[in-house]
Amino acid sequence: MYKKNIILNSAKLGFCSILIAASVYGALGTEVITAEASSNEINTKVAQQVVSQFKDVDKGNYAFEAINWAKDRGIVEGYPDGTFKPNESITEAQFAKMLAEFLKIKDEKGDLIKYTPDKHWSDTYYDGLASYGVPLNGYFENSLRNTAVKRGVIAQTIGHMTGNANALSDSIYYMIGEGITTGQNPQFEGTDLFKFFGSNNNLTRGQVAAFLYRMHNANVDSATGISLLAYKNEEGLSLVGQANKGMSKLDKSLRVGKLGSETPVTGGGNNDGNTKPNPPVENSPDYNDAKLPVSETAKSVDVETVNKLVDSLSSSTYQKLKDSGREVTFTDAGSTVGFDKNTFVIKMQSGNYKGSVSYKKTDNPDLIVGIVKDLYGISIPKNEVFSSDKGTIYTSKYMIESYGSTLLISIGDFRAK
Repeated sequence: MYKKNIILNSAKLGFCSILIAASVYGALGTEVITAEASSNEINTKVAQQVVSQFKDVDKGNYAFEAINWAKDRGIVEGYPDGTFKPNESITEAQFAKMLAEFLKIKDEKGDLIKYTPDKHWSDTYYDGLASYGVPLNGYFENSLRNTAVKRGVIAQTIGHMTGNANALSDSIYYMIGEGITTGQNPQFEGTDLFKFFGSNNNLTRGQVAAFLYRMHNANVDSATGISLLAYKNEEGLSLVGQANKGMSKLDKSLRVGKLGSETPVTGGGNNDGNTKPNPPVENSPDYNDAKLPVSETAKSVDVETVNKLVDSLSSSTYQKLKDSGREVTFTDAGSTVGFDKNTFVIKMQSGNYKGSVSYKKTDNPDLIVGIVKDLYGISIPKNEVFSSDKGTIYTSKYMIESYGSTLLISIGDFRAK
């Protein structure tokens, strides 16, 4: 809202000086502008003063509309000096506030007992988000709340809160499909999803405002029945349990904190003076989203890699692999899945070759044939799968070698050079 008085004698004087007194009213208070300029220039300056709610965010900023929308909605407040700092990396605590305000999530389920019990300005937001199991790192440690949050964390948070995805890859695909992001590194498009999106890169405050604004424009917000708001704690977990569940959903590459403790220790030192949290335990991996069984003793299994393999298999081959009773024991380099202490290893990509499958004589030949067909598009006769009595089988497209009870099929271009 504004009003202006313009004193103009254009009929006799032509291009003359214009004295303008503009009073601007709004979130920034009242400001009077006096200038000599053309009427078009003055109108532009007045308009910018009216809509710009932060002195370091003008119409030239790509997130101009998003930031001002977020300010109007109470999602952001800015800094005491009247700036927003749109190009500054956003901390996880700042993001937690924006997320909670965007979804209108209230702190109604109690207070988290943190490993670092000192109060933090973001406590109320983390308490509210914990009740929905939102994937974040800083529930129990203030220091983590003050560090920059990764793009991948925000992707998984958005995937979770919309009820559309849990895994990092699925969350990124969802954001791209909904127009929430266009990626960060186009040179990796079609070759490396995580580098294309920039999963381990930091975000700026302006970028997060833009993400939420695009979600709002796509009717994906608290006012339109977002599925997260219907989230039910069917397992009856405590608030700490819910927070732990959210942390465990984060992709392994994004986890920087530790899980909290369900059991308080008597002896004082915390908010109520009677209990304090146990020292947090190291993250125990959560393989609930893996599409193949993972061994309880596994230490380095990436769920994304496991699911990438499964998604490349036909339903019949996938079922045969599950029926084999094998458990995943390791993954490597985003393209290798090992089972049962390396007795069965599938490499979707392997150096100069397209890939390979290592297996035992006791394995189902139909399973081996199906894996090779689904992953590499090559049909291998079933009678060649076990070649120990035939020596090395060598063709232009694959080679089968025998190493005692273990066999190896390597897929590649074996034509004579």
